[in-house]
Amino acid sequence: MKSLCSQLFVLALLCMVTNTSMAHHSFGMFDINQEMWIEGTVKELQWNNPHVWIQVLVPGENDGEVVEWSLEGGSPNILSRNGWNRTVLQAGDKVRVLIYPLKNGKPGGSFLEVHKTDGSVYYYHG
Repeated sequence: MKSLCSQLFVLALLCMVTNTSMAHHSFGMFDINQEMWIEGTVKELQWNNPHVWIQVLVPGENDGEVVEWSLEGGSPNILSRNGWNRTVLQAGDKVRVLIYPLKNGKPGGSFLEVHKTDGSVYYYHG
């Protein structure tokens, strides 16, 4: 009986670990074989777990119509170790951002580095 209880306990632990690891999504939606730069104005920095997001307003190349890009990064913990904090980007900041774009061509991606007009650079190479 004791052996059966031990086996059930181990099985329960394995199920919990598997569910936790599967809950985290893949970065497979980003084209990591293509880096691109976008330039625009920060709309918002969302300093949240599990991932930080930057919303950037980017003028269209042909028509000048502003398009909002959603850029995903690492966790606040990882970014903090790279010099980031919740106030490094403010609404209205002009930025140039290196990203892995979305594979589907929509306006979004995973950010790698952010350059501000004051010369400061923030990296995330997760």
